[in-house]
Amino acid sequence: MKHSTASLFLLAVLTPLAPACAGTLDVTNNSQVTLGTNDELIFYLSADYSTCGKSAYPGAIEMLLGGMPLGGPVASIPGTSGVYITGILFSGVLESPTGSASLPLSDPNAARLGLPTGDMLLTPGSRSGGSYSGPIDLLSAEVAIGSQQDAALFASGEVAIELQNTGAPITFGYPGATISSDFTASLISPDGSQSTGAHILDVQCVRQNAPEPGTTGLLILGLTIVARRISKR
Repeated sequence: MKHSTASLFLLAVLTPLAPACAGTLDVTNNSQVTLGTNDELIFYLSADYSTCGKSAYPGAIEMLLGGMPLGGPVASIPGTSGVYITGILFSGVLESPTGSASLPLSDPNAARLGLPTGDMLLTPGSRSGGSYSGPIDLLSAEVAIGSQQDAALFASGEVAIELQNTGAPITFGYPGATISSDFTASLISPDGSQSTGAHILDVQCVRQNAPEPGTTGLLILGLTIVARRISKR
């Protein structure tokens, strides 16, 4: 009975300290979405390309996602007059809904810093019209699609752009508008002569596991209490 009582007490102490589970949220109609480190934002797009060009599939996709300015420190982008927001970094891929085929997104500014393909920087920009006009921060990238990948990526009728935050927490979107309207993706014809806007089907946010603040300290305190009670018994 002594061991049973101690075990129950230990369980009672540790259960509230368990880390929050990862989960997927539908944020299609959210006006703003905050991403913590390692959280993902996934945009599902219609792969219907029948209105643009004679090819069954696009030759490239360009994307833009904006949010209110962070106002943090900036650094110069080598070989340009532009700057990027330090401390913010994303990794992005274009993939089939099942994840069986994928291509990394390309950000020329990240490439100028020597970062690997797929990494994306946040840069200052501006927005005019809609629910908000003024300075913004932008995440932008593109991906070239070869004939060997197009069928695997687009055959299901939809494709996904997955953005993972590998830097500091950040909020995308603007008050009064949905996150799906703050994101744009253009489907470019293989010869580059035509483009059409992709229709966004839905937007999902994937939250990763993260311990609650102060969990480590509470865990140590809980174990200390348990140890003292067991030793007294």
